[in-house]
Amino acid sequence: MHFLKKNYIFCIIILSVIFAHQVIFQNFFPNSSSHLGHDYSLVLPNLIFGKVWFQNNFFSIPWFSPSFCCGVPFFSDPQTGYYSFQQIIFIFFSPLMALKLSYLFFSLISFFGFFLLVNKSFKLNIYLSLLAATLFLFNGFFNYRAIIGHWSFLSYVFIPVYCFILIHCFEKREEKLKSFFYLLISSLLFANFIHSGASSLIIVIGLSILSVLTLYIYINGDIKIIYKLIHSIFIGLLISSSKINASFAFINNFTREYPPLLFKNSFDFFENVIRSLYLYPNKDNFNLNTINNVTNNLQIHELEFGLSVVPLMIILIFILYIKKVNISKFNFVKSLSLIVLFSIAIFVISLNLSGNYIGEILRKLPVIKSTWVHYRLVAVYVIPIILISCFLLNCINFNLKNIKYIVYLFLIIIIYQEYNYNKNFYYNQSYDPKNLENFYEDKNKINNLKVEEIIIFLDQKKKPVITNQRNDMFVYNFSPLFCYNPIFGYKLEKLPKNKFTFNSMVKINDNLISYKGDPKLVKNNETNFFNPSCFVFPKENNCIPGDLFKKNQIQNLEKFLNYEKFDFNLSTSQKIFNYISLISFILTIIFILYYLILKIFKKFKNV
Repeated sequence: MHFLKKNYIFCIIILSVIFAHQVIFQNFFPNSSSHLGHDYSLVLPNLIFGKVWFQNNFFSIPWFSPSFCCGVPFFSDPQTGYYSFQQIIFIFFSPLMALKLSYLFFSLISFFGFFLLVNKSFKLNIYLSLLAATLFLFNGFFNYRAIIGHWSFLSYVFIPVYCFILIHCFEKREEKLKSFFYLLISSLLFANFIHSGASSLIIVIGLSILSVLTLYIYINGDIKIIYKLIHSIFIGLLISSSKINASFAFINNFTREYPPLLFKNSFDFFENVIRSLYLYPNKDNFNLNTINNVTNNLQIHELEFGLSVVPLMIILIFILYIKKVNISKFNFVKSLSLIVLFSIAIFVISLNLSGNYIGEILRKLPVIKSTWVHYRLVAVYVIPIILISCFLLNCINFNLKNIKYIVYLFLIIIIYQEYNYNKNFYYNQSYDPKNLENFYEDKNKINNLKVEEIIIFLDQKKKPVITNQRNDMFVYNFSPLFCYNPIFGYKLEKLPKNKFTFNSMVKINDNLISYKGDPKLVKNNETNFFNPSCFVFPKENNCIPGDLFKKNQIQNLEKFLNYEKFDFNLSTSQKIFNYISLISFILTIIFILYYLILKIFKKFKNV
């Protein structure tokens, strides 16, 4: 309260920055055409399925979903996030309201997490902390991924608050209980990275965390914080081990390896990185200078990392005032820190360039070999650039009044540049959420939801018609065979699609025909619906990936179609990791509650 009274103008500026940010970006949830980004066609139906599952089964693991692809794994899909912050809001609010509230929540986490990191962990003044927090709040990787529907990527904004809590845990290490309390909080945040579906971003998350801690080590000269990081990650992995094991079990049956997108030379890479970070990405130039054997071209949202021109201006100011800078002597720890930061930079560069030996080795590593757009790793540079920019400005030793006015000028530039940023691509997004909005309003439909038919849409030449709305069909009691799920390939090339019987045809218009089938139709001792346990645990269920429910499993199929749990066999390893996850989570929560109760008790005792 004393801080608010003393710095009320500063607090008003903070509120103004957040308000300006929301005014600029909330207009895309939905956009002026009442549409959302194209990848919400995957995300929003998944989140609404999570709401239905919660209503029917509470916290039970949603192993599978009948809503999509005629029955597929859900919990074991690394893209889904039932046990995550992302899912919670969608349980209680309508889809669009939940999107708006979620975006506001992530924005606040982004801003205040970075502010605390810079102000409390790196001990910079409140004005530089405000600048750093604003740069991170407006960064293009967070905002434009949110608009386009890369919902699992939003866990990226938890990196600063994770680092802040971990550093606080390290700095309070003499107070054992307090330190362990913060360690457990950090572990829960790390587990959320996994449970929220951010596994495809885990390299970016890991390297970003390492970058922050390396800068902390460089400044403070204490490398022992790495032990706290190891402990935090270990506990986080225990809590999320059930999800990890299930995900590997699933994707090992559907390994997806596309040829990587690479730059022809380092000049083209650096030119595009500078555009992406500070100006406006040139999509045509990017696609001209890359080797891309997967798509015709990469769209603009994949190139967005924008930090505005402010970091470049800070570098220029630093060069002009370099004589005022006191450069501290290097020692072993500082030298080691610089080597680590340099190695991280080289790691990202090597993965993106063709014809280099290091990159060829790295691209064969687990997780990395399953991704092909390595340009996303440029996000690793975002947080270090912001921190280093503020460190450089701090090194010049301007007085506080000058720092204040410089920061206020930079805030105007950041907001102005973002307000005038070319957003035409995002205004023209076309996923219509009306099906899910209408579904949410119909409580009777939610309470009686079930899959009654499977469906495909074909044109007059009997070629699949793929629309943004295809995963919405479950709200009409259909399960679409031609769904949207990148695990099976962008064209569903890995999904066994030729086993189904469609015996009802309806001509919708001159170029669109729907074919429907009964999921409980029995032919050759098999029903007409995937047994999703075969995708994840084929050996334990005496089947192979892509098998359908058998005739003698009709009761299990009936439960599955009605969004209920059905009987299937887990692998031994999955059973073990389920117990490890549950026990470690319960023990973590018990200790956190114990510490909080103890703290409250001591507070009342001292009154």
